[in-house]
Amino acid sequence: MTIVKSAYSFLFIFLLATVVGCSSDDDLPINTSVGDTVFTLGLGVTTSTETTNFVLGTDNLMSGTLTLQGQGTLQDGYRDYAFGGNTFYSIGGLGVTDVNAITATASNTLNFQSGLTFPFQLDGFIEVNSTTMLGISLPQSAATSENITFYTVDIPSNTITNTNTIPVRDVYNDTDDWIFTTGMTVRGNKLFHTFYPVSSATFVTANTDTQYVAIYNYPELTLDTVITDSRFGPAGAFNTRSGIFSTESGDIYTVSNSNFGFTQATKPAGILKIASGTETFDANYTFNTETAANGGKIIHAIYVGDNKLFAAVSTKVLEGPNGTNGFGNVYTDSNLHLAIVDLEAETITRVAGAPEYTGNGGRSFAAFQDGDVVYSSITDANGTLNIYQTNINTATAIKGAEIEATFVGGIARLD
Repeated sequence: MTIVKSAYSFLFIFLLATVVGCSSDDDLPINTSVGDTVFTLGLGVTTSTETTNFVLGTDNLMSGTLTLQGQGTLQDGYRDYAFGGNTFYSIGGLGVTDVNAITATASNTLNFQSGLTFPFQLDGFIEVNSTTMLGISLPQSAATSENITFYTVDIPSNTITNTNTIPVRDVYNDTDDWIFTTGMTVRGNKLFHTFYPVSSATFVTANTDTQYVAIYNYPELTLDTVITDSRFGPAGAFNTRSGIFSTESGDIYTVSNSNFGFTQATKPAGILKIASGTETFDANYTFNTETAANGGKIIHAIYVGDNKLFAAVSTKVLEGPNGTNGFGNVYTDSNLHLAIVDLEAETITRVAGAPEYTGNGGRSFAAFQDGDVVYSSITDANGTLNIYQTNINTATAIKGAEIEATFVGGIARLD
């Protein structure tokens, strides 16, 4: 296989980084066998000048050391990750618009399939059901595109089967700001989409008094309405895709943190509810996560069933820009604690056995539920990166394998 390296320099929000790529996606390899159980990890290795991304397969997340020496498959450019339909997706960004679909073969090797390329980078990619993924592109400014673009992807054939565009100004018509997407969920014949207003020129968030949820007809992907509520600020955060979740009963919850990625906080952090069968905010449900016991701001989360979230909760005190400190600590993903959030009981239980840590900022939450446990990763104060296995029922964590990488961008199990 011929490897061609190319560098991508970019400025996104306040971040400066260089991303280095690899082979063309037409020549992706098949990994060697990794054992009876196939876990996949999206790993990043960062130096002073560049971040390189790999996908690594393993059969053991809980002991030993996971290394990229002689292993792993180099990914082209910047990468985020998603999982659906028993497929691990390596999603390009910052100039890379392709998505690699990774599955396990009958002999438990990793198979990489290319060919899924979008006109713009994906800003969200969720599983609708076992055969369908839904993607969204919302460019950083109107200079790139004035539209939100939705894509329906058929998982078995690895093809885009439907595309539709919605003008951004139909969703949010205040021309002083642009919007960034923070999450999506499909319930029945409706798609619910959270976003927040932001200046595309300065990335200042001057409008933080209101929460917004756009509702679209599904699968047509046409706009129905936009609902708002002023009890909390916008749901979700910059690039974390943790703004909205749906439960087995059809209830939908929106999560506001008023912290990471926001240059001001004018409302407390909290959770609102859109009850099953309704398309309005429930006036009788207001969960202030800052004043709750063990509380704080929920920066990252995944839904783990039974009305619960597995979350990373921050106690960071926001220090916004003051004219001399750049962006302050707006994009510092710090003072995080793992927690189980019970949406129905409105409680937060801190996970025992997991230390306070600093996260990876504006990325999808690299956490994967496998039955009664969730796998995630933590880098300790000495810079050592480990897997942590959290029992959802007991809210206890066990430290697992050490990883020779800078960060984990995604985790999944392939059957």
